[in-house]
Amino acid sequence: MNIIFIHTHFPGPFGLLAQMSGRDKKNNTVFITAAHQKNIRQIPGVKPLFFDHTSRADHKKLHREFNRAGLAVANILADLKRQSPVPDLIIGQCGTGTTFYVKDVFPDTLFLGFFDRYHRPEHFHARHPKADGADVTRRMEIRHRNLIILSDLCACDQGICPTAWQKKQFPEAFQNKLNVVHPGIDTRAFQPKKDRVFKTDTLDLSGADLLVTCTGHALNSNFRFGQFMASLRTVLKRKSTAHIVIAGPDTLFPTTSSGNKPSQICKQMDLNPGQVHFLEGLDQDRYIQLLQASSVHVSVDSGRMAPIPMLQAMACECLVMAPDTPSVREIITDGTNGIVADFSTPDKLSQKLLACLDYPSFMTAVRQKARQTIVEKYAFEKTLPRYLDIIRHLAAQQNPEPFG
Repeated sequence: MNIIFIHTHFPGPFGLLAQMSGRDKKNNTVFITAAHQKNIRQIPGVKPLFFDHTSRADHKKLHREFNRAGLAVANILADLKRQSPVPDLIIGQCGTGTTFYVKDVFPDTLFLGFFDRYHRPEHFHARHPKADGADVTRRMEIRHRNLIILSDLCACDQGICPTAWQKKQFPEAFQNKLNVVHPGIDTRAFQPKKDRVFKTDTLDLSGADLLVTCTGHALNSNFRFGQFMASLRTVLKRKSTAHIVIAGPDTLFPTTSSGNKPSQICKQMDLNPGQVHFLEGLDQDRYIQLLQASSVHVSVDSGRMAPIPMLQAMACECLVMAPDTPSVREIITDGTNGIVADFSTPDKLSQKLLACLDYPSFMTAVRQKARQTIVEKYAFEKTLPRYLDIIRHLAAQQNPEPFG
């Protein structure tokens, strides 16, 4: 089977599916991703192709309002169309523009779209609680942002949402085209370990008494991350032996408006740089070791979706603290398999974080329940059959070779 994956951040939510496809020598698997990524890891049997949406070389030929990311991907697809067999299936990230022209290049190829967000005015208020709400201009902007999402939703043959809450955000007219299937977690790789120590070539935390970890995407624009950083002054005063590690394979580190580096931010917030560590580009093995050593793992990602790093941490039996949002509450029951926290003020967050650090024995059962939740509901072995059912149902319309 000829399969194309499309996502701006390789491998995104398609990592496990791409691995499975790449292992089958009968498959021709291509992964189209953005050119700006660093240290991309290879997946056996998967050929990565890179697009550069910042290039203007091909945009002069078309109207200035053409989607740049979509056009860059379309150019790659057009090259593949000339060189390779027509793909049987395209699985792509929707709403970012990358899949905007997929059906124009390959109108007869089955297109399975991955939808993780639909913008609503109330989402803006949730991310910016101090704002007065979404005014008319903001509502117009939100409607404009949804145009690409709705275009992809119209074009795809079927769509997938990771959680039920995400599906509910879409207009009712499109509900029957969306399926709730989580990308899945590799619970064999992400699992707990008794000997919990973390050490790299530049940082040795093997003797750390308490380790608070934090991951998230685009931290420089994340309101919850700012609240988390502001809460650390109180936490570190109470827990003088604690260390904070902000890390992750896809983490975009924060800067101030003047471009200050993380160490300068620590200075501005009166935090000891010897206790607050920023680690960029950890490979998966080191990242898992970090989660296994974590005393409390703080998830600060947007409440519009349940981030995969949060579920990976739960699979490692981390004590996960996540924001009080509908998508999080679909997975975490406060005090049962994780901690749901109020991120509205640094004081509320620091109180919750200190309570978790003060009662580690009470949290043991919560940690164990966290992994149980992932194993029972979100392990790749559980989500894969649903993915395959959808793909096979679509494939049956054109009778290609079986997938997987």
